[in-house]
Amino acid sequence: MTKDNGKYFGSAMMVGFGIVAFYRWQQTQLIFFLLLVLRDFAAGYFFFKRKPAHSKGPRTLTILAYASSAMPLLYFGSTVSSKALFLASDLLAIIGFLIVVLATIELGTSIGISPANRGLVRSGIYRYIKHPMYLGYAISEMGLVILNPLNLSICVVSMILYFIRSKIEIKILNS
Repeated sequence: MTKDNGKYFGSAMMVGFGIVAFYRWQQTQLIFFLLLVLRDFAAGYFFFKRKPAHSKGPRTLTILAYASSAMPLLYFGSTVSSKALFLASDLLAIIGFLIVVLATIELGTSIGISPANRGLVRSGIYRYIKHPMYLGYAISEMGLVILNPLNLSICVVSMILYFIRSKIEIKILNS
C-alpha cells in the first residue's frame, strides 16, 4: 500500500462542496442543499481518516468520479409554488440522504470518491444494496426534478455517471 495523499485533497474538496451547498441552501431554501452540506462535511471527515487503497482505477475515472460528485451542486431552484410538491421533494431528499448517511457510516474509513479498493463492505445497508449511496442520491435528486423540469437533464447525466461509477467499482473490487 502507498501513502494516500489524495485523502487530503478529497477531504478539502468535500468541505468546499459543503460550503457551496450551504450557499445554494441560502439561495433556494431547499432541504436537499442543507442535507448536502451535512453529507459533504461528514464525507470530508471520513476522507481525512480513510484507509489507503489496495488498488485504484485510471486517472480519467478519478476525474469522472469527482465530476459526478459535484453534479448535485448544479441543480436549479424551484419553479413551482405548490406546498405538496415541496413536501414531496423534501421527503425524497430526507429518505435519499438517510440512505446515504447509513452507507457513509457503514463505509467509514473505506470511503472514497474515485474508484479504488479500500476493502469490500458487506455489512449494514451494504448487505442488502450493492450501491446504497448512489441509490440514496438518485432518490434525493428525483425530488429536485419535481420542483424544476430543467433539473431532468442534470438528473439524467447524474444517473448515467452513477451507473458508470458502480460498474467500474465492481471491476476494481473484484480484481
